Amino acid sequence: MNDNLLVIQYNPKCVVPKCLNQGVCLPRFTEKGNLEVLLFTIRSKMSQQSESAWERLEKAEHERELALRNELIRQEKLEMLAARFDRKSSYAGDDNFGTDLGAVEAATRKHEAIETDIGAYWERVAAVESVAKELEAERYHDVRRVTARRDNVLRLWEYLKELLAARRERLNAHREPPETV
Repeated sequence: MNDNLLVIQYNPKCVVPKCLNQGVCLPRFTEKGNLEVLLFTIRSKMSQQSESAWERLEKAEHERELALRNELIRQEKLEMLAARFDRKSSYAGDDNFGTDLGAVEAATRKHEAIETDIGAYWERVAAVESVAKELEAERYHDVRRVTARRDNVLRLWEYLKELLAARRERLNAHREPPETV
């Protein structure tokens, strides 16, 4: 056998080629082996880190997608609610009673129904006023807040009655035939 012949043998302490005649690893092979082991270790750690980072990124992306979807749904609901509000609020101030007598009569019946419904609320307003007066008579410690609230309720009630009366007058004006000169 040639003295310079290199043979690859398994040595648990040395994973690089070993010279048969020397029995120990050459320094450059040992260094190369150690570098390869370090490179393998670094690559595997980087791979693990990049995999875990990728998983975190996918999870964050999924959570963000859900949050965006929920926000879109919320915004769509708000848009529908705003459209509903616009529709209903346009009925409240709608003075288009129609062009013929039948439409005006229908609007009058609708207005009378509204007046009846609102009239039923007077009992509640009266009850608020009565309780406020009793608290005032008994010198309740927070009577200023109570009377301010009572006054606000009464002011709004009077304003509602004025609006109803004004609408009633406009309805009556539409019911009467126009005056000829």
